[in-house]
Formats: sequence, structure tokens, C-alpha cells
Amino acid sequence: MDSDTPTIHTKNELVEIESACRYYHEGEDNEVRAVDKVDLTIANAQFVALRGRSGSGKTTLLNLIGGLDQVTAGRVQFRHTDLANMNDEALTKLRRHEMGFVFQTFSLLPVLSAVENVELTMRIAGLPSGDRRKRAEELLDLVGLTSRMHHRPFELSGGEQQRVSIARALANKPSLLIADEPTGALDSVTGLEIMMLFRRIVDEQNIAIVMATHDPALSQFTDDTWLMDDGSLSHAEGPLDIDLPDLVQHVEFDPVPTSDDVSDGDV
Repeated sequence: MDSDTPTIHTKNELVEIESACRYYHEGEDNEVRAVDKVDLTIANAQFVALRGRSGSGKTTLLNLIGGLDQVTAGRVQFRHTDLANMNDEALTKLRRHEMGFVFQTFSLLPVLSAVENVELTMRIAGLPSGDRRKRAEELLDLVGLTSRMHHRPFELSGGEQQRVSIARALANKPSLLIADEPTGALDSVTGLEIMMLFRRIVDEQNIAIVMATHDPALSQFTDDTWLMDDGSLSHAEGPLDIDLPDLVQHVEFDPVPTSDDVSDGDV
């Protein structure tokens, strides 16, 4: 993109990535171009998938969007503010209040219950105790875990733990959810439930989601899909003609049954 050409902004733009590069060992024989001249715009309340094999640069690009890493060249803007111009304190504040993060590993504190894990980010943000508990309970209801809110992580299935981590990521009412292989550690049916939940969050909560995945089938749930290969980004050509498992017809995102109704490992 020509740096002399003025950028025309609209109110709908949330993230703008312009010719972004992230190189390691730049100029050396072992130079790695993890992200190479990437252009991408993510709108408010849009669900975007970054699809590619392991090592293609998806996670690095997510780190650039989340301000966890800095570009070698180009720029990443959040609400028209260049992340490179923000200091560590400002970036921390941005991530705390405007972004939520969901990873393949659930990263829940084992000594805390589900509701306490969700409250934790709000406690760090300084919300009063009563407000924290009310918000946490609302979010656990959103993800279908009202009946499991007082259970600790070891008492929850993998899918339930991921739902808790999603509720935690939503705690501070972010405008963007960054998800790195969120279904990677889950079975196919549980993964479909998580994708349905993401779709519902975008549609009902007006939150944008950018998700890295290696699974082509998950693009069926998103608004837009981009393909990443060796640091370069290209737009997916139209919808994929992929049949999801027949089980998707029977998956409804209802509140999770109690432990008396399911066996260990079920969701």
C-alpha cells in the first residue's frame, strides 16, 4: 500500500492491517518471514477465520493484532490507532478492556471454580465484587454452564472448560475476541458446539471474532475466511463445499446437563 495515499476510514472498521510484516533474523541466512506483507480489515461484529497449516504464521498474525508482538514493517491499527505508537501500559489497557483471548489450552486456575475463573479478569480490572459475580453468572448462563458454575476445572469436561475460558474472555465486554485454534483440543462434536457459540456471540453480542484454525470445515460458521501460507495471506475463493458431520443436525446449544446426566468426558 502506497504510504502517500490517504487512508479512508469508516465507523465499521475495528482492525486494519496494512502491509504488515514480522520477520525474525532479518537480513540473515536464516531469516524467517512469519508474516509477510499482510493486508486485512476486520469489521465490527464480523467473524473472520485465518486458515492454514501449523507454522504458516497464523498465531504470529494474531499476536500482532492483539499487540502481543510488534511489526517489523507496515502497521496494525485498532480503531484507527497504530499499535506501534502505544506504550506497554496503553497496550495492556487495550487488551484488558477491548480484547478477549481464547486459546487451544484452557488455562483455567485449578483452585478456582468456574465462576471464580470468570471473575478473575474483572477483579484485575477493578470491578466491585457484586458486579463481578453478576456479570460472571450472566456469562456462564450465556455459554450454557449455569448448573456447573461452582465446579472446578478438573470436574469439567474439555468442552465445558473451553466454555468457561470463552466466558472469561468476554468478562470485560471486549469488542474483539482473538481465538487461536480454540477447537484444537476438542472432539468434532464439541468443536461444533464451540463454533455455534462463537456464531451466537457475534450475532447476539455484536463482538468481532478473529480465529486461527487448520480445519476447513469451521469456515462454514464464519463471515469471511483467509488462507495463510508461509506468512502470506490470500482470500478464500467463495464458500467451501464441505459437508459437516451428520451430528451437527443434532447439536443444539442448550444448557449443559448436570453431572448426573452425563458420563465423564461428555459435553
